[in-house]
Amino acid sequence: MTKPMVLDVSIDLIDVPDDRARHYDDQSARALANVLNVQGLFHPIRVRQIGDRYRLITGLLRLRAFQINGAQSIPASLSDADTDDAERLEEVMENLARNDLIALDRCHHLYELKHAYERLHPETKAGVAGAKAKHGSANEIFSFAQVTAEHIGLSQRSIQVAVKIWTDLTSASRARLAGTPTARKQTELKALAELPPARQEQVLDLILDEDSAAGNVAGALEVLDQKPDNSRLEKVLAAVSSGLKSLPEDSFDRLIHENEDRVMASLKRRGRI
Repeated sequence: MTKPMVLDVSIDLIDVPDDRARHYDDQSARALANVLNVQGLFHPIRVRQIGDRYRLITGLLRLRAFQINGAQSIPASLSDADTDDAERLEEVMENLARNDLIALDRCHHLYELKHAYERLHPETKAGVAGAKAKHGSANEIFSFAQVTAEHIGLSQRSIQVAVKIWTDLTSASRARLAGTPTARKQTELKALAELPPARQEQVLDLILDEDSAAGNVAGALEVLDQKPDNSRLEKVLAAVSSGLKSLPEDSFDRLIHENEDRVMASLKRRGRI
């Protein structure tokens, strides 16, 4: 294997794709900028040359850290990827191999890797591979999960679970999870992904609410299951209202006296006093 060529590339010539697999954290980039000021850059970023410009494959934090430090150029190794899918494979495989991804990013990377891999190797898709297996050529078929497991040290089962998590999470849930503590816990992501879309939204409403006591998916579900539905609540309110109207005055006064603080608070909330 030949050593990749390393160039000193002008930062102004580097384009960053909008659909990167890894969530960008500006705070991490600023922290890295301080480290690079002290010790310099050990690992060049990786880029693909397209015409007179370069497209970033890996190293967004390093690139942003250099920009924060006011650098005009950055060491970069040149990729030999000749397609967008080959470029995507390089991006996700390097990040996966470094093993510093949080759970949500790992699920995203493995999802992206699966689809890029199957576009480059259509014979490995489940339906095609199954058909070939029936005709006696199963030994020639290596699934995405099998090949990836050999490269990054994860089991095939864990790879399949991660891909399913990303697939089953709604796009809204993925966006809301980014940068949260829940995004670091695969067990929580799996529990959330197993819920219907509307339920995912309700659970995240509680988990991401600082005033909520629900700190995880199980806690949020417990709270939601305890909430009476609107129709039942309306029936209770109607029954209470009817009962109050039928009370004698002295009984009504006693009831108000026993709940005086709440009554006063309600009147203040509604601007009646």
